[in-house]
Amino acid sequence: MLLTPLQWVLVGIAAAALWVGVWYWFRTRLRYVIGQSSRRVVFGKTTVRRVPFEQIRRIQKPRGGLPWYWTENWRNGFFDSHRVLVLERNTGWFPWFVITPSRRYEFRFQLRDAMARHGVQTEDEGAVEDLE
Repeated sequence: MLLTPLQWVLVGIAAAALWVGVWYWFRTRLRYVIGQSSRRVVFGKTTVRRVPFEQIRRIQKPRGGLPWYWTENWRNGFFDSHRVLVLERNTGWFPWFVITPSRRYEFRFQLRDAMARHGVQTEDEGAVEDLE
């Protein structure tokens, strides 16, 4: 059965809408969990990405000079620029790890406390200018 050009356009639009719907559903189901020795990105009950505490050098909100094409983005929402938190890593091809927890500063302090319990210190320890 051959499809007419109009039918091909409609099939393409339907496929694009399906892809956007699946992408939206996946992206809004990501959660961030602070474990015993690592920070994890979780989808349902499955760990999708894990960053050990030893790899995290700095925890900060984004600055103007951040090259976004060198970041590893694990955002869990849309229009969430006010919730962005950047974890700068020691190793890896992408040195910045971008997440969007619902309460940015609360998550940051919880992550710092978990890292301190694990014996890892960040370079921005006690930095007041990051809180403004």
